[in-house]
Amino acid sequence: MTDDELDQRVRASILAEEVDASRVAASVRNQIRKPRRVALLALAAAAASIALAAFLWPQIPSVCAAAARDHEREIVNGEPRRWLTDLSAIDSLAEKQGVPASAIAALGTTGYRLERGRLCFLKKQIFLHLVYTKGGSQYSVYLRSPSGEPSFSGSVRGGGNLAYFETNHVTAVFVAHAPGADARAFARASAMAFQGLPS
Repeated sequence: MTDDELDQRVRASILAEEVDASRVAASVRNQIRKPRRVALLALAAAAASIALAAFLWPQIPSVCAAAARDHEREIVNGEPRRWLTDLSAIDSLAEKQGVPASAIAALGTTGYRLERGRLCFLKKQIFLHLVYTKGGSQYSVYLRSPSGEPSFSGSVRGGGNLAYFETNHVTAVFVAHAPGADARAFARASAMAFQGLPS
């Protein structure tokens, strides 16, 4: 027998054998399904944690979310706006909006430096938008006469880059963006400074 004949017989013999590939196919299908199961479980866990967070954490007022977006546009992204830098002009603007100039003076005692101010709309309400700096970070402070919203209170709420409170004199929202910037610390210092304002 020649080598070619031997090759043909071996080939014919191998091809004549029935091969059961069902175990291999099942194994491949299981490997394909596993990532889906893991992804579905991860998705379900994420949805559950978001639902739990929404239930446990107090909702921030919509005006605070609008202030955060405004800060992002005007301060972080630097969209051009007309700003006042003269303190007497800012005080005059504040008084016209029902925000006592003494509130701006009180903010100046907190260790943060006033850079500029302007009026802006947040959720169809006019706020005095002030920009302060400290330690290389910029902070937006939004002030208006008290709104009486139930979500605002005399105690500082929020945390990290967003904080808010209301006194007899002002509704105040504080926003920061930079890592390490603490809007809540600025808000706490301001709330204490506002306590000394005349009634």
